[in-house]
Amino acid sequence: MTDSPLDRRRHARFPLGLPVDVRLEGRRTPLMVELLDVSESGARFQTMGQQVDLAARATFGFVMPDRPSCQAHGLVVRADASGQFVLALDATNESFVGFIRLLEAES
Repeated sequence: MTDSPLDRRRHARFPLGLPVDVRLEGRRTPLMVELLDVSESGARFQTMGQQVDLAARATFGFVMPDRPSCQAHGLVVRADASGQFVLALDATNESFVGFIRLLEAES
């Protein structure tokens, strides 16, 4: 019998598939990426083949109808050769928090 791995996530993840611009520290232009999923404390993205460095600082945002722009900032804590990377969020605005609360209420 095999044990399934323990899910250590602190917050629920919500799938999005939303195109967003990510501004990475050290890059002049933002990357257009797909925001695959988001939680209160993190976000997972897919690039179009670009590599993202571990420990880079990044900022992203998006606009939802009837609310101000959702903004978040964090540190790249995981990146792989497929172009996926994960941010551990350390700063979000009220609109971002409200968006997450809305997703929680709908699930």
